[in-house]
Amino acid sequence: MRQSLGPIGVQITFILLQVADVVTTLVALSYGGYEQNPLVSRFMMLGTVHGLLWSKLVVLAIAAVIVRYRGFRVIRTANIAFAVVVGWNIIMLIRLAIQSKPT
Repeated sequence: MRQSLGPIGVQITFILLQVADVVTTLVALSYGGYEQNPLVSRFMMLGTVHGLLWSKLVVLAIAAVIVRYRGFRVIRTANIAFAVVVGWNIIMLIRLAIQSKPT
């Protein structure tokens, strides 16, 4: 039997993925990585942390509108996409950590 998250669980997952994306991005940047999303890169012209936070505020505002109109399937799909992004960030962190290790 497949059990799925209810609307609150989907929303909490979305928020946690946004936090994970910010944290993993900031760590990757500190290791010498760079932001690959061109839109987020534009926001980061305001400053690294400020830009990331503004980009996440925009994403959260869009998600709030979607949730308001009961678009939970859209948020579920976004959760999958952001889980992939966070996974990618973690892979990049591992690669950056390996590259920065003295041999």
